[in-house]
Amino acid sequence: MNSRGEQLEKHEIVKAKLCEQLIGNEEAMEKFSRIWEACSDMSFYVQQKLPGMTSVFGKTMGSFDIESFNDFPNSNVDSSLSLGMKSISDLLNTPIKKIEKKEDDDINDRFQPIIDFPNFLLIVLKITRAWNEDDFNPLSFTLDDKELIKEFDKVNLTPGFVKDFAYNLLLAKYFLDNFVIHHTNGEDRAIENPWKLQYFYKKGSKASYLKDLYEDNKAQQNEVIQLLSMFEVAFTPKQRKNYLFYCLYHLFEDCDLNNYVEFLRKLADKYFFDVYLDASKLNDINQPKPNSFDETIFNNGELSVELEKTNRDFNRIYPLGSYNIPLYVFNYTDYKLWKKYVVELRGNKAKKNSRNRKDFFNSLGCSGFELDAFNSFYFSRTRKSLEHYYPQAKAGDNMPISTHDINCYGNFAMIGSDANSSGSNLNPINKNNRYLDTKSNQVSVASLKFRIMLQICQDNYNNGIKDKEKERPFGLEWDVEDMVRHQKNMLEIIMNNSE
Repeated sequence: MNSRGEQLEKHEIVKAKLCEQLIGNEEAMEKFSRIWEACSDMSFYVQQKLPGMTSVFGKTMGSFDIESFNDFPNSNVDSSLSLGMKSISDLLNTPIKKIEKKEDDDINDRFQPIIDFPNFLLIVLKITRAWNEDDFNPLSFTLDDKELIKEFDKVNLTPGFVKDFAYNLLLAKYFLDNFVIHHTNGEDRAIENPWKLQYFYKKGSKASYLKDLYEDNKAQQNEVIQLLSMFEVAFTPKQRKNYLFYCLYHLFEDCDLNNYVEFLRKLADKYFFDVYLDASKLNDINQPKPNSFDETIFNNGELSVELEKTNRDFNRIYPLGSYNIPLYVFNYTDYKLWKKYVVELRGNKAKKNSRNRKDFFNSLGCSGFELDAFNSFYFSRTRKSLEHYYPQAKAGDNMPISTHDINCYGNFAMIGSDANSSGSNLNPINKNNRYLDTKSNQVSVASLKFRIMLQICQDNYNNGIKDKEKERPFGLEWDVEDMVRHQKNMLEIIMNNSE
């Protein structure tokens, strides 16, 4: 209980336990509390909570110093990771004073965090233990704030550990704020990507700005946003963010921006090939077993994102009739489709009637459609359900298509939960009319794969399928043959790891 008789939150109890180790050192305890409070507000950049510390945070992305740390806190991070400039100890040696709240910061720079403070503390604790303990076993660690106190109770708390943890907390918050995506306040809309990847830039004593992390490379900026948001919509629960731990751990080791985007590409591939296409890592409903990610990616305290195997058999894991296909598979599919577009249709190659554009859509198995679907695509947080394009309600033993046939990767697509509930029982051609209506929320935001399926159906309709019932039973604009062909085309794209 606190002094007002209210039940303490778990993170408040943890703070009290850590501060206990600093009893007798009032200055150290004040500095620890200052770091803790600055990092605890997840809706603001940490630089906003520690204003005036340009010697620590600097004026550019190369200005945050982690090289020397004097006597509080101590850092176990290799000095080769320095980003230059002066010591962060300048922050800790600054007299404690009340931080004045700036209303303009609240208005301009507030964002929706992707993780809450208790779960963030667990990620920092895991990083700290992995750095400090030679025998640390990540498989025994739980990234779930329900276990927050228990995880800290496993540690032999000492003043040295508290100082290391304080350092890692500040550095991890800096990386989280400046190197990881945020979601803008407000609802997802088709016309604007709500995911932002920006760092806090301070100019002079008053003015501050937000700048793109890859301000000189728009292609890398866009790809990192797509990769991070792909992970985020696949692992929305704040207790399931293994990917965020891997990202922050990587940044502790290497914060070079070129290496960062390459790491994220490899991490996405690693998830797909070595977890979701490895039967030994999946349970009966094809979800990763407990510890599957750490067993695969964080083994013996080392990050490993190089692929073990690329010749996996997708159809063995997810055969025809398989209902249990994880959402990550569809998120990864849309990322690969977006990346294929970026690589193959840059510049003049995207012109209408160009050979490159025709070849691109031929490889997708459909006729061409407007490229806005690719240009405006982002991973919306509304992507929460899978839709059968050929509906379940119209499948069965006495129907044109069996229930077994429709449960396949080729007939599934991601879509917003509202759209799914309101249109799931429509015939495929009626779904086209609904989802491709320019007055509705564009389906391209929800899924590129689904947009391709809609176009295949439209192509069949335009080609007069209804007049060719002898060639195509029941005159369907989308049937089993289309599902199988579409699945084959998509697998050729996502199983290709030659980039």
